[in-house]
Amino acid sequence: MGVWLDVDPRSGVPIYVQLVEGVRRALEVGTLRPGERLPTVRALAGELTVAPNTVVKAYNELQREGLIESRAGVGTVVVGEAGETMRRRKVEDLYGRVGVLVRDAAGLGITEEDLRERFDRELGRTFKTVGNRGEA
Repeated sequence: MGVWLDVDPRSGVPIYVQLVEGVRRALEVGTLRPGERLPTVRALAGELTVAPNTVVKAYNELQREGLIESRAGVGTVVVGEAGETMRRRKVEDLYGRVGVLVRDAAGLGITEEDLRERFDRELGRTFKTVGNRGEA
C-alpha cells in the first residue's frame, strides 16, 4: 500500500485529506482498480503511522463520494463507478474554474470580445493538437 500512498505530516494539509487525494490519484492512474480491496483501517493506520480515526475519516469521505464501499465479510473495496464518479467531479471542477476565469477577466477589465478571441484561439490550438472533440 505504501508504494502508492504516502502522507507527509509536515505538509500543512490534513492527513485524512492526503489519504483521500492519494486514493483518488491511485484510481486516476490505475494503481487501484474497481473491485480491489483497500487495507483495513488498522492495517493502513499502522503502515502510515497515523491514528485509526484519521483513516476512518478518509474512508468515510471516499465512501460519500461513491469511490469505495464497505462490504460485510469482504472489507473496503473500490467500486466499479469510480472512473465515472471521478470524471464527473473533474468536469464540475473544470467548469468552476471557467467561472473563476471569466470573473477574474471581468475584474481585470478584459472585454468579453477579447476573452472570446483568446479562448477561441486556445480552443483551436488545443483541440487541433489533441484531436479531442471535448465530449462532456
